[in-house]
Parts: sequence; structure tokens; C-alpha cells
Amino acid sequence: MPIDPSDLSRSSPAGANSPPRVLRWNEGTWNGGGVWGGAKAAPAPLILPEQFFTLNSHSSMEHHEVTKQRSIATLSVWKKYVPTLTIGTQGPSDLEAFIDGFEPRVQARTEAQDDFDAAFRAVQGSLLRLKILGTKVPQMIEAVLDEDQGLMKDVDDVYAVSPRTEVSILKRARMVYPVWLRANAALAALTPSQPPITRPIAGVVFTVAMLKTLLEGFTDLAKAVSDQESELNKKREAVWTLDRAADQLNKRWYKLVKARYDEGQPEYEALAGIPTEPGTPAPEPVEIATVTQGGEEGLQVLIAYVPGGGEHATTKLVKWQVVGTDAEFTHSAPLDASGNALGPFPVGKVVKVITEVSNSAATRTTAVRTITMETPIT
Repeated sequence: MPIDPSDLSRSSPAGANSPPRVLRWNEGTWNGGGVWGGAKAAPAPLILPEQFFTLNSHSSMEHHEVTKQRSIATLSVWKKYVPTLTIGTQGPSDLEAFIDGFEPRVQARTEAQDDFDAAFRAVQGSLLRLKILGTKVPQMIEAVLDEDQGLMKDVDDVYAVSPRTEVSILKRARMVYPVWLRANAALAALTPSQPPITRPIAGVVFTVAMLKTLLEGFTDLAKAVSDQESELNKKREAVWTLDRAADQLNKRWYKLVKARYDEGQPEYEALAGIPTEPGTPAPEPVEIATVTQGGEEGLQVLIAYVPGGGEHATTKLVKWQVVGTDAEFTHSAPLDASGNALGPFPVGKVVKVITEVSNSAATRTTAVRTITMETPIT
């Protein structure tokens, strides 16, 4: 049975405007314009640079994309109308540096996110293989060596450990290893001798030596998750730090220019082309913690969320796109804070996932998470 990532971990809520802490693998316990009459509707007017438009538009954007959009509009007006104006020691070149800094930081965050996802899924896959071997191998030993009372006593001891958590899965697998060795020896001693016990998982035939390798390698996998989590948090914080700095400079500059100039002056009127925040706050995004494979036939995409988020949202969706099939994120389902199961999807398909929250003022999304569907571990 596949492991639900929401049972593998938990997380504390993230603070406002701060990067959410990702779930830990070792915390918690183991879910076309035509109208009547043939006339064509007039096309919507283009948004031109000199036209006012709200910062909380219904374009689906991440928070930093909104800040970057406003920064670009602010920089254009700043350079054209008040190029020598400074906010403290900061001038237009500082805002331009902020704008240029977004893309590399976002790319670094995406790479760290992919690395964390791979490390987390490796731990999950290893635990699932250990759980299967710890469950099925004792049953196989019992079936072929039921008359060996010593082995059966060891098998009963194994059965006493229920593999429901990471700790108990590892404990049971460690108990199975010496029993499996003894069972293989007992089979070899029969006349005629019998082959050692093996157990196929997802097309790979596992031996007792491979169980030992899984156990010995688990610590390194666990360390990789911890390392990648730390790196991801750093990269997320770098994006948020830049976002806050650019947002603050935008707002201070706007406030100063609006107070310094009067209506009718070119500098004042140029502010109409800069996105502003209306009274209704934009919704806070619901961050994705993990994206893993499991569920029905092992072919669903399981989404776990960071607790919190979604403030001011009237609609919360999880959206997905199958690469090579869908041009955009055309599929959606109501976001369930306890987790969503999407699909099933065929093996080999690449699925991209985001969350989207909306209200009357704005629509906000999270960063794209990607998973490639693999042969289920059963």
C-alpha cells in the first residue's frame, strides 16, 4: 500500500510574508466573442503604460511577480520624470538591480525545490520498499518453513511490530534481516536444497543483501532530505527578502512623489500608470509542502500543504497540467487543506501542480511543482 505523504510529516504555520517551512519526512505519524445576431463583440482594450491598473489584478501570478510588475512600471516613471530623486540613498539604479535580481533568485529556488522533492521522494520510496519487505518476507518464510519452530518464534516476534511509522518500519526491517538470513540457510540445507527467498518490488527482485543495503543507505537519504530542506528554505527566503526590499522602495517612492507634486503636474499624473493596492487585500497563497506518488493503484499525485495560508481567499483550487497533453493548467479541483489526490495518471507522464487562491481583488498562485509518474512500488 502506498504511503500518504501527509502521514509522513507535518509543519508549523508560516508567518506572513515569510517563506513556509517545508514538511519534514521524520515528523508526525503516517491523506470566440460572437453575440446574438451575428455581430462581433468589441475586443477588450489593451492596457497601455499610461493607463491605471490595479496591483491586485486577476492575472494568476506569484507574489514576487506582482512586486516585479510594479517595480518595472515604477522604474519607467522614475527614470523619465524624476531621475535624480532618491529615497534615502536609493535611486532608480537600485530599483533596477532589484528587478534584475528576481529571475536568478527564482530560478535558484526552483532548482532547490526540485532537489528537495527528489530527496523527499527517495526517502518515501525507500520506506515503502522496507515496509513491503518487512511485511511480505516473514509471510513467505512462514509459508515455506512452517515446521522450523525456532524460525517461527522469530517470525512471531517480527509480527509483533506494526510497520505504521518510520521508526517501526525500520525496526521491523532490521528484525527481518537476520531471520531472512537464517531462512535462506535452512532452505539451502534441505534435500534437495532450495533457492533463497526473494521478493519482487516494481520489477526489481530484492534479496536479503539488498534489504541490508536499503537499511544502511537510509541514513544518507534522511540526511539528504534535511540538507535539501535547509537549502530550499534559504532560496525561498532570498526571494522573499528581495520581494520585501523592492516592495518597500516602490511604496516609499510612490508616497513621496504623490506628496511632492500636485494634480495636473506631469510627475503626479504619471503615477496613474503604476499598479496600486486597493482596499481589499489580496489572498494569501496556500503553499505546497510535498508532491508524491501513491493513492489509487499507486498512480495518483498526492499533494500535502503547509498549514496556514489562504487568508482572504474566497476560492481555493489545486490546478494541474499534464505535460505534452495540456497547454496550460486546465484541470482543477477544490483545495482540501488535509491534502488532495489527483489522477490516476499513466506511468511516464509528467504532471505539474500549482495552487491558486482568489477573491474579488486578486488571484495568486504558488510556484510550479513537477512529478514524473513512475512504476508503482507494490
